[in-house]
Amino acid sequence: MKEFLAWLTGTLTANITGAEPENFLNICARSGFRLDRMVWVDPFTLEVRVPARRGKELHALASRAQCRVEGGIFRGLPCFLLRFRRRYALLAGLVLTLAFCLVGARFILTVEVTGNETVTDREIISQLRLCGVSQGTWGPGVNIREVENRMMLAMNELTFCSLNVFGTRAEVIVREREPGPTLRDEVTPADVVAATDGVITHIEPWNGDAMFQEGEAVLEGDVLISGEMVMDLHPMVWEGEAGTRLVHAEGRVLAHTRRTLTASLDLQAPVKAYTGEVSQRYALSVWGRRMNFYQNSGIPYDRCDIITRLKTWTPLKDRMLPIQWEKTTYRAYTLTTAPVDPAKAETMLKARLMESLEGVMKEGEILSADYQTEREGDVLTVTLLAQCSEEIGRTVPMDTDQRVQPPKSPLAQAIQEEEKNTKEQSP
Repeated sequence: MKEFLAWLTGTLTANITGAEPENFLNICARSGFRLDRMVWVDPFTLEVRVPARRGKELHALASRAQCRVEGGIFRGLPCFLLRFRRRYALLAGLVLTLAFCLVGARFILTVEVTGNETVTDREIISQLRLCGVSQGTWGPGVNIREVENRMMLAMNELTFCSLNVFGTRAEVIVREREPGPTLRDEVTPADVVAATDGVITHIEPWNGDAMFQEGEAVLEGDVLISGEMVMDLHPMVWEGEAGTRLVHAEGRVLAHTRRTLTASLDLQAPVKAYTGEVSQRYALSVWGRRMNFYQNSGIPYDRCDIITRLKTWTPLKDRMLPIQWEKTTYRAYTLTTAPVDPAKAETMLKARLMESLEGVMKEGEILSADYQTEREGDVLTVTLLAQCSEEIGRTVPMDTDQRVQPPKSPLAQAIQEEEKNTKEQSP
């Protein structure tokens, strides 16, 4: 700190030469003149450093000691600024540079997002821009609490949002909302129907009445487990039909099924043939404001590849300035046809058909799979014939506006009617 203050106020380094330099030190001590630094060069020369403003006083004391002052060197900020006393353009540039460093350090140049997993950085930064914070925003003018509240109201995916501004860097810390459990529908009357044809190998009704048994064949759309349950009561409790009630049918139904999937591919595939025509365009983005260095903004060719390269100035590691250079290249091409290897095409179609079959099945396994390959001209067709053991039950709501009600005992209903008749007969 002492050296910095000395540089800020300016210093004078000089040699005191004489027959007895000790007399100079004694005179300085009696006068209270303080030397910042003192070094003996030889028995007749003493190097001293004093503040630049006390140069005249140094000469006066040296004269009293019969010594002379040689090699005076001025250093520090005042000496540096004196070099610009007749160079007005350089002085103006220095002032503008200092002002830019002082004022520019209060603008937000980079925005960092942490804590997000499913919500992308671009979504959060875009919403933050709508809330008034982006590259080029005046940092001291940001109402942090208001921005945080607006972010929470605008993005339902977040449960926590914190904005911190550190000079030219804005940091956004978020916490995402955890999805709640999916509630199972138990109040809508529904049936379990067959999603495809098959032969039932196992049926397990959890709620509702099973309409088929193991070994029976079913067609697509047949009701496997009915949501209209027949009330079954003991004869000692209720005589006659107890009626039915609607439930949300559930259960597990396994069946042997046959699946047939077909895929085709043209063996003459379109490919790109580049014509050699290339067009390039340039643009500069400063603090989110784009400047185009071209006139026509349309695509120059009917068919072309568009390659965009972005270059950002990064003077420090992981610290990007909001200055981005964009180069867009357009490469023109025409479409031609090229033959496709039939063996590779067949292998690809078989793999795609197997992926589609695994996606169609809800639960189960593939028992056997056979492929049939046909070629008509330039069209290759592959058919997959598979036998599977899979879950074929699908829950389908009934066509009714009623809701599932809990079972009501006929005996309790009879007791209520008897109590009602007794009240009516009483005076």
